[in-house]
Amino acid sequence: MEQLMLKVEPLNTWNPCCWAPETPLSGISVVKDMSGVHAYITCSSWIAPTLLADVLCHIFSCCCVAEAQLKLFNLRARRLDSNILGTPDAYVEVFCGSANLGETSVRHNDRNPWWDEDFNHFKAQENDVMRLEVHDHDIGFDDLLGVCQRQIKLGTHEHECFLEEGGSLHYTYTLG
Repeated sequence: MEQLMLKVEPLNTWNPCCWAPETPLSGISVVKDMSGVHAYITCSSWIAPTLLADVLCHIFSCCCVAEAQLKLFNLRARRLDSNILGTPDAYVEVFCGSANLGETSVRHNDRNPWWDEDFNHFKAQENDVMRLEVHDHDIGFDDLLGVCQRQIKLGTHEHECFLEEGGSLHYTYTLG
């Protein structure tokens, strides 16, 4: 008898309530490997393609839909406040949930900087908090010009937020 084995990953979002081993589907079993990192779906007998498709959709929707790709792009600031030392040398530091996604390059002596960097996070979840910190790069330590923070939603969204020290930050993100 032919055996079909499919590897499902990542398992870090595995929801055991979603797929119970006692589900009465003859010839299909779901087994975690010893590392606890992967799950294997084994089909030891012939199964109708439509039933297999239904089972796979159910399993993948339980295991994988919780995580999505976040892409942040189109960052630009306007009317950043000048300090005693002159025009700001601005950059943006990006966070999603507890993950630090990195920072943009520093745009020197520019009150209206734009950045062409994109930031991607492959384990984002809807309602995670995305936090953008706009800093002025200085010798010694950097000044925080303001923070933009919001819960992310599925789809593509464009936002502008006003910074505590003056000016605004415009950005676009896609979650999906």
